[in-house]
Amino acid sequence: MPDPIDRKDFLKLCDMSIDSMYELAALGELLEKKGLLTKHEILSLATELKHQKPLADATDLHAQRFTPKENAVIEQIMEVIERHGLSVDHAKKLLGRTIQLLEWGKQEANKMPEANA
Repeated sequence: MPDPIDRKDFLKLCDMSIDSMYELAALGELLEKKGLLTKHEILSLATELKHQKPLADATDLHAQRFTPKENAVIEQIMEVIERHGLSVDHAKKLLGRTIQLLEWGKQEANKMPEANA
């Protein structure tokens, strides 16, 4: 059974995701100001990357059954989204980036010597 998610660590991850979103937006703005890329090029590349690994279809959520632990996590995620006043689109982007961060963390953990022992 996996370890329960620590609320403090989860909130830190959310904050890191939000910071990362702003940093990426700033980089995009800077690249456009310097004439290296346009917003259209950035958005086209982002769309291309998004379609390489599609997220689960949200329309299937009503048919899914969640465990009490999963429901608790979902409720906490919704509280964070509401507390920060994020729109649906911003929340979707944030959660997408969070998934990318988790995948990166998993890859990095697998590179550690003790993970290969």
